Amino acid sequence: MDFIENSKKVKSLDALSAAFQKANRQLGFEHYACVSSVEFGSMPEGAVFLADYPADWSNYYLEEHYGKSNRVLQVSLKEHMPFNWDSSGAIFDVQADAGKSGADPAKPAGLFYGITVPVHVVGAFPGAVNVIGQNQEFSPAAEHSVHLMSVYLHDAALRLAKKEKCEMRPLVRLTPRERECLQWVAAGKTDWEISGIVSIAERTVHNHIESAKAKLEVKSRVQAVVKAFLSNLIY
Repeated sequence: MDFIENSKKVKSLDALSAAFQKANRQLGFEHYACVSSVEFGSMPEGAVFLADYPADWSNYYLEEHYGKSNRVLQVSLKEHMPFNWDSSGAIFDVQADAGKSGADPAKPAGLFYGITVPVHVVGAFPGAVNVIGQNQEFSPAAEHSVHLMSVYLHDAALRLAKKEKCEMRPLVRLTPRERECLQWVAAGKTDWEISGIVSIAERTVHNHIESAKAKLEVKSRVQAVVKAFLSNLIY
């Protein structure tokens, strides 16, 4: 109930994310994502993307383009009620989706067990809220709380995204070289590999990426890539 009240009062997406994650952890979950089911990287007006996932998983998601084959998102488009990732039918099987490597990237990232709450609102893109933890033993009350909180989270995210879209903000302008380097970072390339591809010094590649991070006001490369995607600066 504290989160529901806070969701009506918060003034920014960052504050909303922090409030939900606090409540999420109190219920025993460790990570979450609130996303619209749209093509990743295009983010049309009216779509939302809030997440607190481990960096390892975010790297895998970007490098392997996992969003295009994510079974959880596919199932959420067809369902209207919350579902567990370990339910019958093996809805969430990252190892099968990982392909040739056979490795399960979710386990080292701490993504063992999750609940997905599909969100279908008239006049909005279909969406889903995922909450994730390492323990499968959660009380029914916790799962019911996640369901109710997720509805308010998505509603507040839509409201705040629309508000922040309308506010005048300094336009982020990346140079062609900064965009090019970030594009290769999104493809999983190292500074050394990028330097060979674009024919500039490795140190120069590093400087371009650091400059892009500063302009985007983020601390990590993963955050820079995600924010650049969501801002339609790279594709």
